[in-house]
Amino acid sequence: MTAAALAPSTERSSSLGPGLRALVENAVGYSTARATQAVERLSGRVEHTVRDVGAKAEHEVEDVAEENAVATGAVTGGVNAALQDRNVVWGALEEMWSGTRTRTKTLIVAAIVVSYLLGPVVLVLLLLALLITMIVRAVRRARS
Repeated sequence: MTAAALAPSTERSSSLGPGLRALVENAVGYSTARATQAVERLSGRVEHTVRDVGAKAEHEVEDVAEENAVATGAVTGGVNAALQDRNVVWGALEEMWSGTRTRTKTLIVAAIVVSYLLGPVVLVLLLLALLITMIVRAVRRARS
């Protein structure tokens, strides 16, 4: 075999060159189109998933805020008071009180009123118990 027989023919490569080039260009174009479609489908799925996760997270945050309205109000009241250079505790208490339900407020006020009314009675009963204890001790000492 001679080198001339092994060497590629310029006639064949020149006739195959544009055909191969067109084939490669078509393959690249097809691959690009398929990759673009895949990326668009994937981005649509990701967008849909992110939208769903965002909506779920928003509902969860709203549920937590509604369930913990007192705590949320206390935190926001404390932060607002701190920003206004006021007492943080009073700001938190004010917002906490405004976040409680009317029934709860009524029960708290009733408990405070009852404790104020029964406070002197409990004090008198304690003093009476102390007096009885002192009398019993004095009688026992006198007998021994």
